[in-house]
Amino acid sequence: MSQQLECMSGNGTWMGRGLKGIKEVGLDRAKAEILFNLPESQLLSTEDFFGWAPESISIRGTVGQRMTRALQSSSFRRLWASETLAVSGQQVSVLALPLLAVTTLQATPAQMGALVALQGLPILLFSLYAGLLVDRVHRVRLMAAVNVARAAAVAGLLVAALLNALSFGLLCVVAFALGALGVIYNVAYQSVVPDLVPQGALADANAKLETSRSGADGVGPGVAGWLLGAAGYTAALGLNAVVYLLSALALFRMPHTRRRAPPSGSVTGQVREGFSYVLSHPVIRPLMLCAATLNLAKGILDAVLVYYLAKTLSLTPTQIGLVFMGSNAGFLCGALFGERLAQRLGIGRASVLGAALAGLGLLLLPAATGAGALALPLFVVARFIFGFGELMFYVQHITLRQSVTPDHLQGRMHSVIRFLAGGMFPIGALLGGLLGQRFGQTPALLIAGAVGSASALWLLRSAVPALHHRLPSAVDAAADG
Repeated sequence: MSQQLECMSGNGTWMGRGLKGIKEVGLDRAKAEILFNLPESQLLSTEDFFGWAPESISIRGTVGQRMTRALQSSSFRRLWASETLAVSGQQVSVLALPLLAVTTLQATPAQMGALVALQGLPILLFSLYAGLLVDRVHRVRLMAAVNVARAAAVAGLLVAALLNALSFGLLCVVAFALGALGVIYNVAYQSVVPDLVPQGALADANAKLETSRSGADGVGPGVAGWLLGAAGYTAALGLNAVVYLLSALALFRMPHTRRRAPPSGSVTGQVREGFSYVLSHPVIRPLMLCAATLNLAKGILDAVLVYYLAKTLSLTPTQIGLVFMGSNAGFLCGALFGERLAQRLGIGRASVLGAALAGLGLLLLPAATGAGALALPLFVVARFIFGFGELMFYVQHITLRQSVTPDHLQGRMHSVIRFLAGGMFPIGALLGGLLGQRFGQTPALLIAGAVGSASALWLLRSAVPALHHRLPSAVDAAADG
């Protein structure tokens, strides 16, 4: 066999031997066991295992590294608390900004598409530079500063509302600012988790973070809808700003993480290195393409959904909040039970199933448009299926990304994926707004469903389904912190 993976237990090095030499990808033994299911001193043909033969892989680490639970790290506990607060407040602005545009400023479908696109446009403009920044600075302090800036942006909108100075232009400026700050925060947030927990606890850490995030997401839209209906926009925006400040405080009090040397070379060379890593990786590349397709569908959907619910179906803010809670309840269930499914099915097949369910949920949304009185519960069910599938896919996706990427490339890897995959969201939003304006909301929903249902196809003929070994959940050693 010309392509083999070999464990050399004497020096703790996993090696891949290929016709063109050895290429390091920065995995330790635990990662190799998770991804390739290789027992010590056993040779395995990658062509037999994957159905394809990569040029070479080198996986380095300490033999005998043990698994641990994320909660044993005090730094991770603070990150978890901070993230819960941040996403709780974020859900208010997610619902408040488009509802402000529709109900108070009488925005058109094209304007709604532009507003949603402006929130996602910074992904295309700033993601790559955010990755360079995250790889150079103290990641936790950067996240804290971003949350303070988010609070200031929301507070500015609140002041304008109190002074009766709201305008669609100001709403667009705030949406763009929140989007730009979110790009930096999300790249740093995904990159900092491997700094805070041992490698073996990554799956547990991501599952807990997503459980907390999804729980906040599940409650947030309902609370936001109630606040917007009962107390008005000023109370909702004020709560959002306060929660961002509390999230920043939790991060400021976190023990210091290790400092890292800045990457060497020119900015262009560093960006090119990140692109090369993502686009050539046999696991990360198909996952990125799947996420990009889902984001394109989500952008089309989000551009028309609130307008359709508010104008076409004449739903109240509270009822619209319930529709959003459907997907967020799905997120919560996906976070709670997705890891168990991954252990039973294997991380690769769980990724494929999650993407397929997310596409199915998007495809079912147009079916609810002509259901009359049943439209609201059908929308909730469809959003639940979408949320469950997307979250299950996301947890496996990000854990694999973090596991196979060396620390010095974490920020750039996440930023490139955010640029390529996340950048499809504003493109979809602009497309959705134009489709809704030209053809109506129902055809736009149909197109979103068709695009989303195709997302899992990227994974089927890739290396991902072959990653059949479950992520370990039993742990024996304590984390640092």
